[in-house]
Amino acid sequence: MKTVGNSDIGKVRKNNEDAFRFGRIDDNVSWAVVCDGMGGAAGGQIASTVAADMVGKKIEKCYHKSMGDGSIENMLLSAITTANVTVYDRALADEFLNGMGTTIVCAVVKDGTARIAHVGDSRCYLIHDGEITLLTKDHSLVQEMLDKGQITQEEFETHPIRNIITRALGVAEKVEIDFDTIEFGAGDVLLLCSDGLSGSVKAPQMLEIFQQTPFESFPAKLIETANRAGGNDNITAVAMMG
Repeated sequence: MKTVGNSDIGKVRKNNEDAFRFGRIDDNVSWAVVCDGMGGAAGGQIASTVAADMVGKKIEKCYHKSMGDGSIENMLLSAITTANVTVYDRALADEFLNGMGTTIVCAVVKDGTARIAHVGDSRCYLIHDGEITLLTKDHSLVQEMLDKGQITQEEFETHPIRNIITRALGVAEKVEIDFDTIEFGAGDVLLLCSDGLSGSVKAPQMLEIFQQTPFESFPAKLIETANRAGGNDNITAVAMMG
């Protein structure tokens, strides 16, 4: 297992409100987290950093070799729920942080299986056998509009309110988390990213960059491409290779 990641402020924002963490527990187990914060002043940066740190530390502390699929999902549920309460309580305690929150997407890979959890519109893609597939579904207004047939896929990609999310970590006492489990073999790649990447670089272009770039440089090249497209948001990418 190899994991590489990068983050960049982009060309427009004054602060980088994205955060990412990753680690390897042993030769067969790796994890990664990407968060995209929101909230005035320093709120978004605090929310994303707190969430990424807490979830990463919880995985490192709680994981043990005997864990099966259900146990790993429960571990992620506990980690994200704890991070949600922590961010929420901190926002309540400080009026300058009121309303802060963050998206989160995280993955734990063990013995040929990837378990993914997410809240918001940070995404996880799978690159397998020369194809790229979006594994997560955005928790956003435009995703709901697409699901209801109110807009087309093409309109979804460029809609002016596509950044309005319907779920986030830390904005309420409870948070609803989506989970996915997939097979993950040798040579497969998981790409976790904030919407600063997915909003500027479409999936076919991500795949093309992967095919033309050394793995160690893949996230950096994605970020460079997003910046060339305008860099309108913070940009974060973490890639995990089986």
